[in-house]
Amino acid sequence: MTIKLAAVLEPNDGRYKTLCAALKKAGLKISPSRAAAALKKEHLVVVGPSGGSGTRLAREIRSHLPNALVMAAQSKGFKAAWADAVLPLPVSPNDLKVRLVELAHRNDQPFIPQARPGEGILDPTTNFYTFAHFKEVLFVEVKRARRYGFPLALALIAFDPVQGEMNAELLTQLMGGLALSIRRSLRDTDYPVQYSADRVLLLMPHTDLAGSLIVARRICERVSKATLQSDETVIHPTISVGVAAGEPGREYNFSDLVRQAQDGLTAATARGGNRVEFFTGPEPRPEREPAEVPKIPPVLPPRA
Repeated sequence: MTIKLAAVLEPNDGRYKTLCAALKKAGLKISPSRAAAALKKEHLVVVGPSGGSGTRLAREIRSHLPNALVMAAQSKGFKAAWADAVLPLPVSPNDLKVRLVELAHRNDQPFIPQARPGEGILDPTTNFYTFAHFKEVLFVEVKRARRYGFPLALALIAFDPVQGEMNAELLTQLMGGLALSIRRSLRDTDYPVQYSADRVLLLMPHTDLAGSLIVARRICERVSKATLQSDETVIHPTISVGVAAGEPGREYNFSDLVRQAQDGLTAATARGGNRVEFFTGPEPRPEREPAEVPKIPPVLPPRA
């Protein structure tokens, strides 16, 4: 499905104009329809925060357009059970432009680009956006967090050394399993990005350090429960995660967060792996700092 025509159901004229302007910047045409009963050919329907009962409205929308994508525009919360996805307010047109590519294919066959790994829009192994394609959106999200004063966290994930030789086939299997664990742990407003061949970067808007550590621990636990058969060897993979957070009122940029997350990842690996380390000051500190964040013990004992 190609998403080109959008309708905005928002009775407040000011909010309606703001939403329409953002959708136009994302490359969409705006339908004149402002009520569910008037919908005809729209591919996307955005329900504004003043739209009333979302459940009732979504049911009415789907009765007219069963294949349309329904998004809930809201400034708080990360889920809307009646919608296909949440559109965070204020809207980031660059963010929306890229997310629509993924949302448009979610009911189709998996979207696999024809370019070589790292060169296309999506990585062929994890189906995450490649960093080369998505970095401008990440930069914008960090600027948006600073401007509007909401927290933002970033995590960098890598596999710990495994038994035997790490070859391309094994790495592909590992990254595919990691992608599944990540998708089951994130909200639809978070961004998983293939940062490099063996690194995954997660950007989590509206998430403080404590919240990002909970997400990181959840991913660690899911990966640690998996097993992988490689020739005659059964592999029990684990990951290390470095986390950094941008707090309201503090000056930082995307590069700062990546550098701090990399410091945390390096510390996690040096301490045996299978753990989360985070950065809060001049030096990365381990997760066992109960005065500031929840205790995040290793999922499994570190390897010797």
